Amino acid sequence: MQDLATGLLQVSLLLSVAVILGLVAERINIQLTVVLAVMGLLISELGGDFVIATFVGGEGFEELLVNLFLPILIFEAALGLSTREFMRNLVAITALATVALAISAALVGLGLNLLLGTGIAAALLFGALISATDPVAVVAVFRDLGVPKRLLTIVEGQSLLNDGVAIVLYGILLGVALPVGVVGHESLSVANGIVRFVVVSLGGLLIGAVIGTLAVLLLPLLHRLPAAALSVAVAFGSFVLAEEWEVSGVMATVAAGVAMGGLLESRAEHAARDLLHELWESLGFIANALLFLFIGLALDFDLIRENLEAIGIAVAAVLVSRPLAVFPLVALLERWAHIPKVGHRNSMVVVWGGLRGGVALALALALPEGLGEVREQIIAMTGGVVLVTLLFNATTISLVVHSLRLDEPSRADEYLGALARLLAVQSARARLNKLGFEDPWWRRTSTWPRSTPGISSPARTCPSRRRSTYSPCADSTSSGRRTRAWATPDCCRRSRLAPCCRRSTTRSRRSSWAGSG
Repeated sequence: MQDLATGLLQVSLLLSVAVILGLVAERINIQLTVVLAVMGLLISELGGDFVIATFVGGEGFEELLVNLFLPILIFEAALGLSTREFMRNLVAITALATVALAISAALVGLGLNLLLGTGIAAALLFGALISATDPVAVVAVFRDLGVPKRLLTIVEGQSLLNDGVAIVLYGILLGVALPVGVVGHESLSVANGIVRFVVVSLGGLLIGAVIGTLAVLLLPLLHRLPAAALSVAVAFGSFVLAEEWEVSGVMATVAAGVAMGGLLESRAEHAARDLLHELWESLGFIANALLFLFIGLALDFDLIRENLEAIGIAVAAVLVSRPLAVFPLVALLERWAHIPKVGHRNSMVVVWGGLRGGVALALALALPEGLGEVREQIIAMTGGVVLVTLLFNATTISLVVHSLRLDEPSRADEYLGALARLLAVQSARARLNKLGFEDPWWRRTSTWPRSTPGISSPARTCPSRRRSTYSPCADSTSSGRRTRAWATPDCCRRSRLAPCCRRSTTRSRRSSWAGSG
């Protein structure tokens, strides 16, 4: 009990440190997750005596991540995901999370086998666990920069699915990589491995979809606090139940979160929806803050220094395999599957945003001792790749997005924004005219743009004060070109502005009759 109380106190101190570091990171414009990982590594190197360090060392980190942090992080991301955008890009997301991950794992494994002489089974095992991307820092940058919603959905969606895919592949390849005679070793053919992968993945998705749908049916009967409690039960219950039935808990939590998030707006009351989003954003922040601190505490810097050559080869293999897996796959999907065009710029961000984080490190630390010396090498390579992607990719992703001009609004967004402003001005002016207010001086003297096709031209084209107001009223010439003419009643009569011009002409005549009288 004393150790538990001390551990809770240390967790509270670490969380307080994370909050303070968040203020510093915001001032110096560096991602908080990067700062937290470095701080955890420094605390570990300086010899900080933490009881919690016993829980994040070795297989304890995997237990902590899988049973506590992973359901929170996955459900929070799935709940906030746009279900419509997710389904619209489901083909691209699924292909990146399965085919691209398998290609990347195979390329990394072959590279290690050729350059380091690692056994093919162990090399493929490392390729599978290191190919799971963790876009926490990248998604935070995307939301700050305002990148296109489709790019955000693709990056976040494929990261949700590829965690489950990587864990399933890890479990299959681990049984093959263990030496003969060690408990857990199994001979597995390619066909059996594919069948097992499909059953485990689809089984998890089915369980999560059923649990999420049943929970949504109860939401109209619940107020805000019971609804929040139900969401927590769904997140952890779907994960644990799927794992008990030997299918993917990650896939189950993803399906439950997507099912609840897609029907939340129509089934839950407004107060319950707001509380759910705030609750899971808070839990996600706490989980991410502690997780990246624990990543720094779990890394063994001495082990990393002893395997610098292997780490360099692993980093090169990971950075090279990612674009080789993504770019050709996206091009084939656009050409053969006729998916909406992703584009090279979005693909480049998907490649550069493929950070490695807690899932990869947890799987590496959970490797059994039966692997022998290769276990220490895999742990060192995983820690090195995680550090490099956090310190290099995460800190430069904003520069990549800016250089590719993905943080700028598209022409369609600019057009819709300008159109909305124009319609608002026209509606306000119509209301003022209906109330009988005089036109202000700036309306009579300002210059307005040409009329938009399908939308009534601004009031400038209707001469309320002067019949000789300059207007884009179209006259046809002998050459067929459209010219700008003076807004006379005859000109307006031939245009769609005829009612407006008739009113202005009538006003002018009344004022002239009053003057003559």
